[in-house]
Formats: sequence, structure tokens, C-alpha cells
Amino acid sequence: MTDASRPLIVKIGGTVAADTECTALLIEELAAVGRPAVLVHGGGKAVSSMSTSLGMEPEFRDGIRITTPDEMAVVDMVLAGRVNTELVRLSQRHNVPALGLTGADGGLLMGRILVPADSSAPDTRTARPHRVDPTVLRVALAAGYLPIVATVGSGEDGAAVNINADEAAQAIAEALEGATLCYLSDTPGVLDGEGSVIRELDPETIETLISSEIVRDGMAAKLRSCAIAVHAGVQEVVIGQYLHRGDLRRVVQGENGTTIRTSRRGG
Repeated sequence: MTDASRPLIVKIGGTVAADTECTALLIEELAAVGRPAVLVHGGGKAVSSMSTSLGMEPEFRDGIRITTPDEMAVVDMVLAGRVNTELVRLSQRHNVPALGLTGADGGLLMGRILVPADSSAPDTRTARPHRVDPTVLRVALAAGYLPIVATVGSGEDGAAVNINADEAAQAIAEALEGATLCYLSDTPGVLDGEGSVIRELDPETIETLISSEIVRDGMAAKLRSCAIAVHAGVQEVVIGQYLHRGDLRRVVQGENGTTIRTSRRGG
């Protein structure tokens, strides 16, 4: 497989997801990157805002939204409806042919319900990826579309589930041979104890950073997922910041951000 044929899976969050101008720059870069690309998005802030306006109190545990059956309808409406459609329209305005998808389309993402540790909310619709069928993505990519994926899927019971966007992007990358997984947000990369960006990591070094508490909380969970991804066949995972045109290329090429591979290169 040549580099030009290796899929690039990009999950957006933070400013790059909230700022239309910034998102438009990224979409243009994805169209010109010279390799198949998939854009994965969440939209947690928009969901929380809508839920609150409807009298629901958003709940999070370990950074994961605990989605009640009632709130699941809001998640579907906001992510699969408003956010996804706005991203597709934005792409079209910038002459990038895009196809809006959810995890339910073509059986792309099937989730297994995540039951909180204390089982106080056993009927949650929050799920983790259980099975991925990337056929619909391959069809869209072959037809020249940029697939834009909202991470609501189907549960084992056939009903709607809400899947964390980071985990959904990881699962999609694992299902596409030789993929690069790219997390873009306001975070410049993984930071060391001095606050400097660590350019390259391998799974063993990740565990050292976590056990020494240099990396904690949400970033620790994300890095453990990255280690699982590269062991599962993802070519590399990159974590970086997107603020300006060209940042995608710089992060993917290792000039900015942090790159995780199964083995480190060049000391």
C-alpha cells in the first residue's frame, strides 16, 4: 500500500470544530491532502446547550457523556441533524464534495452499551464501538466524496446509541487498512513535565508517562486508546492543534504535535 492510498481519519474538536472559518480551512486541506480522508466529529457543547434548554441536566463520567434515553433523541437531532448537515454544507460551499453519514448508515458503527461502574443509570444509551463495517466509507471514498461522520450509531438492540467521537474515530481507523488517525483540537500535543510537546511516543513510553502522572485524566485515557490503535494496525496516531492553513500537513508529517507509533524513530 502506497502512502497516497493510506486513509487519513481526522477527528475534530475544540476551536477547529466550533470556528467555521477554521473548519473550512481544514476541509480544503483534506480535499487536497492527496490521500483518502474521513472527517469524524462530535458536538458535545451543542448537545449540552440543547439538552439544558429542554430541561435536561447533562451528566459526564470520566469525560464520557452519560446519555439517557430521553437525551438520546437530542443527540441524534443535534449531531446527525444540525452539526453534520452544517459541515456538509460548509464543504459544498468550498467546492469539496462531501457525504454526511452517521454510524447507523450502512451499519458503519455498532455500539455496545456502557454501563457506569456503580450501575446507577443502567438504561444509558452511551456506548463504546463494538463492530465497524467500513463498506459505506469505501464506497464514498471511491466515488470521490469526503465522508463526514456523526458518531451516533446503532446498539445491539437496534436502537440509537451515542458513541464517544474519539473512540469512534479510533475504531474506524482500525477498520481501514494502514490508516493514520489524527486528533485535531486546541491541544498542541502531548506535553512533558516541563510543558513542552513530546514529538514521538510509543506504547511503552505512554505507560511511563501515565504511571509517573506526567499525563493524567482525559489525555491519559486518549493515549491508552492510541496505544491500542497502533497495536491493532493503525499506521500511526497524531495529536495536534489546528489553527492555520497547513497545520494538518504539519501535524501529519510530524513537524507539529505528537506522533504515536509502535516503535519510535530517530531517538
